[in-house]
Amino acid sequence: MLHIEEVLWRWLCDSCAPNFEDITEPEDYNAGLSLYGDKAKPKTYAARFASSDGSEVLSVLVRPSNQLKITFLEAKDIADLGSLKEAARIFVPGGSTLYSARTFKIKEEEGYRNYYFYEFGRDEQHVALVAAVNSGKAIVAGATAPQKKWEDDGVRLRSAAVSLTLL
Repeated sequence: MLHIEEVLWRWLCDSCAPNFEDITEPEDYNAGLSLYGDKAKPKTYAARFASSDGSEVLSVLVRPSNQLKITFLEAKDIADLGSLKEAARIFVPGGSTLYSARTFKIKEEEGYRNYYFYEFGRDEQHVALVAAVNSGKAIVAGATAPQKKWEDDGVRLRSAAVSLTLL
């Protein structure tokens, strides 16, 4: 079984154009001491790559699913967070224009894993993202660019987001 970091690295290596560079923040080992010992600052992004001008970004977030939707049970599948429409409230910011939303399934050894795809615009940004759940963690892979650049690079960026597969 691959670790999530290995899956993310493979996805980014396969998805990024050669001119994209790693802009992931380094881990903060000096988060400070508390009465309970050292506490590491949680990283905002598990992985983040940007085009040379910084306008196009591929990023991955990993969060415990119970931070997205309060539940006593560990989410095993994205559908545990709600239907495609219900989960849009979690993944699509308010005030956005939703262009597309769909569910797709990928066959695995134990059955099928569900993925939710959303494409939306907010302000002058265009976003495509895919969300899935693995072992109680929600993994969100997204691609974003200014609307003007999306017209030229949208197919490549959308493909990068949709190519995320959890192993």
